[in-house]
Amino acid sequence: MSKNLRIGLFGFGSVGSGIYHVLRKKAIPEIQIKTIIVKNPDKPRSIDSNLFSYKAEEVLEDEDINVVLELIDDADAAFDIVKQALNRKKHVVSANKKMLAEHFEELITLAQKKGVSLLYEAAVCGSIPVIRTMEESFGHDPLTSLKAISNGTSNYVLTRLFQNPQPFDDIITDAQKHGFAESDPTLDIDGWDSKFKLILKNYHGFGVLHRPEDILNLGIRHIKPEDIEFAKEKNFSIKLIGHSKLEEGQLETYVAPQFISNTEAITSIDFENNAVQIDAEFAHQHLLQGKGAGSIPTASAVLSDLVSLLKGYAYPYSKVSKDIPEPARQSPEAGFDPEKLVKVYISSYAREDLEPFQFKTEILKGTQKELQYKIGKISVEDLKEQVGQSFAEVFIAVFPD
Repeated sequence: MSKNLRIGLFGFGSVGSGIYHVLRKKAIPEIQIKTIIVKNPDKPRSIDSNLFSYKAEEVLEDEDINVVLELIDDADAAFDIVKQALNRKKHVVSANKKMLAEHFEELITLAQKKGVSLLYEAAVCGSIPVIRTMEESFGHDPLTSLKAISNGTSNYVLTRLFQNPQPFDDIITDAQKHGFAESDPTLDIDGWDSKFKLILKNYHGFGVLHRPEDILNLGIRHIKPEDIEFAKEKNFSIKLIGHSKLEEGQLETYVAPQFISNTEAITSIDFENNAVQIDAEFAHQHLLQGKGAGSIPTASAVLSDLVSLLKGYAYPYSKVSKDIPEPARQSPEAGFDPEKLVKVYISSYAREDLEPFQFKTEILKGTQKELQYKIGKISVEDLKEQVGQSFAEVFIAVFPD
């Protein structure tokens, strides 16, 4: 790696402006932002306008710039930028989990072919050093499971609901006012954001590469106050969890709300905070927690990647099978055991909404005030297939055995 990093920054939103101000405050002489690419030339900026440009080629074709820092929202535009940067042998730091999840194999293959680094710690859990920890601390310790709260919007909404059960839409509106939810919160509350992040974690944690369509994602959109009351009565919390569990050589993985016993440490992760619970064969259980979003916390992860580039760092992908097999490098299959069943809770105000849902084994039917619910067992593949159908206002969550 070059002794100095000359950076072309794409995007000056929350994270982009955050890393600019972090670098100003930290003042690392070897790391300098040369050019910032933004879309709107008419938008007022709080810093020297000479730093800004409006044409991507002014970074991509600048041979003096050796690092592209991609921090924009548009996943398609981000892919084009990152691919061009790698082809020009520029190192890339990105926070775009959707772009990475959709083009992961192509981009990491291209980076390795061109001999440059592609780093993305900030794409997974904000300020929490999840990727580096799995690679460096657990690189040769086989993981048995990951349980992640990796979406601050959903966790904020669920925390508020448990504090004071109220209509879901009211909390979303309040979250938007406080900057904890986007104007369109679909990717967050329907589990898509958590799924993109889970794809990255699974590759580093287990050596398994999934496509977005491979993984079931259930969200919290249809949770109701009575679901919260039911959970409290049973001494459970409900968290939106990215779940991966290795059993007999197969990796069971999905994103879904889960009822979790209040005795588990992960239930204490509230509001916009994130956490990843790592279970490993030798090190056993660890819980990493911290700010999963926000300008400065996320910028801290970007800074960590930049400092790593100064040392010539690239991900070793320790869990991906190499030519010489080692026990810690045996990649499990990216599939599900059709005989393995999970216990699932479904609820709706209308009993007829629940009738089309078919469990392999039905365990319980009940009511919570006006709410109708059923609990039963089903395979993940069957659950995925049924969720592809329309279930109106049905809330679906994984229930503990």
